[in-house]
Amino acid sequence: MPQSWDLSRHIQLAVLMLILMGIIAITVRVDFWEDYSSRSISKDAEEMQKLIANQQETLREDEDRRKMTKIKEIEGRRAVLEPVILANDTDLEVLLQSYDIAVPHPSKPWNLSDTEYLLSVKGQSDWMNLLTQPEDRPNFKSLTMQERTYKALFQYLDELQSNGKDIQQPPFKDTWELFLQLETVLYPWLHLQYISLFDAQKQSKGAGMIFCVGNDQFYHAATTIRSIREAHKSNIPIEIFYINDDDLSEVKRQYFETEFTNVKTVDLSQYIDDTWTQFGGWAMKPFAILASSFTEVILSDADVFFFKKPESFLEDAGYKKTGSLFFYDRTLFADWDGGRKWMLSFLPTMSSLVRKTRWFTLRSSHEQESGVVVIDKRKAALGLMSTCKMNDKRERDEVTYDRVHGDKETFWVGYEMMQTPYAFVSSYGAVIGGLGDGGEPTRVCGNQLHLGVDGRPWWWNGGLLRDKNRWPDRYMKFTHFAEGEDWDFETSCIVEEDGIKELTKQEKTLTESFLILDAKRKKDQLAMHDGTWKPSSAGNTSGHNAKVAFSPDEDTTDMPESDED
Repeated sequence: MPQSWDLSRHIQLAVLMLILMGIIAITVRVDFWEDYSSRSISKDAEEMQKLIANQQETLREDEDRRKMTKIKEIEGRRAVLEPVILANDTDLEVLLQSYDIAVPHPSKPWNLSDTEYLLSVKGQSDWMNLLTQPEDRPNFKSLTMQERTYKALFQYLDELQSNGKDIQQPPFKDTWELFLQLETVLYPWLHLQYISLFDAQKQSKGAGMIFCVGNDQFYHAATTIRSIREAHKSNIPIEIFYINDDDLSEVKRQYFETEFTNVKTVDLSQYIDDTWTQFGGWAMKPFAILASSFTEVILSDADVFFFKKPESFLEDAGYKKTGSLFFYDRTLFADWDGGRKWMLSFLPTMSSLVRKTRWFTLRSSHEQESGVVVIDKRKAALGLMSTCKMNDKRERDEVTYDRVHGDKETFWVGYEMMQTPYAFVSSYGAVIGGLGDGGEPTRVCGNQLHLGVDGRPWWWNGGLLRDKNRWPDRYMKFTHFAEGEDWDFETSCIVEEDGIKELTKQEKTLTESFLILDAKRKKDQLAMHDGTWKPSSAGNTSGHNAKVAFSPDEDTTDMPESDED
């Protein structure tokens, strides 16, 4: 075969190989680009889907924020926004380690069909029962029904009004008029100064303390308020309520308003119609809370002294949860079943707390101590109204004060009638004083003390005297405090000795400062008696203050616990 033929064949084979390689390359490249393009499109689609999902989530979050803002705006317009507390609330487990919290029995809300029923021929008999009272003696079973109906009406109208509805125009006008009729029957004393509870709520704001003081309580209150201003360096606003000009003399009112800054005296009878209430003593306390210009109110007896600034009550977790903070009384006089029988006679439903109380377990005939009561009226005004009702002239004279000792139990029982939540600090009344001071030498004897959730002294009731009735000139010893449920009532000593602790150095220094301040009060009061006292410049105490060794910077709020005695 010629050589040229072999060369031509090689050339052809080479060309064929090139063509084949080109085809393969093109095929591979096409597959590559198809695969690349597919992956690219898929990636773009995923990114687009993520972008759309993110945008949708952002829109949902924006919508949720708008809804929450709207809800808060509406809630901000509510006259009373009572907390809704459920047994499965996530924070209850922690709170219940330090507090006893009343979780109310749930109730159904009001609606227009309820109004239509009451205005019908069939409903008139029920409405008649709501608008009338027994002639001979208050019936607390009927009263509970009336007050719970009042609450339902109030909350219904309050929600409508906060949503911009005119509750005095159709279709709500009939409901508004029914509400006013019922309010007039239940709380006629309210309408001296206020059109309704809605109006009363509008006239309060901020936080402050109130005292109910007559001439006989002046000497306690003057020292207590000076201790707040000078020992604790607190300028919390204070209102001092009295009943009329004879109850607290003009010179004593002038003393309060000129010796101290940010203190105002208020005649309660100018706000609450005394022709209905006929105030006397304890009964005025819940009414003073209602009439106070403050929304958040710390009610204090005149003879209460504090180990911490009064503002500390407003930061309490139990108070923030429920809107009301109460304290337990001493454990006294077991096996009394009057309280249990009484509540069972008129309360168809009760909170989760009632059956756990010492009243129901017959361990004590005293449950609450009302020397300090802390109430946020925007959360608890409805429960407060029920407490006021229990202290009204007819109710207290013919029923309430026959069952309980003064106003004390009317706070938590009134809340139960209205199904309003509340919290007790879960420690019973302790004692502050000295070892063997008027009793057995190994017992702590003195006045009733209340502890904070930290287990340290928070406030005590009964003043600076060891026993203001038996020893009017003898101060207490301030060395120890003790917890326990076995009280010797005659000596005011706690029998148990395993709960005795010594006051810290700071706590002792603080109580010593109170005695110095009381000496200043004695001097002023003697001058008032002699007619030589002159008021200082309004609200200016410069030049009139006793020197106090205690520094408020040595605040007892975070003091370490001392060793047990």
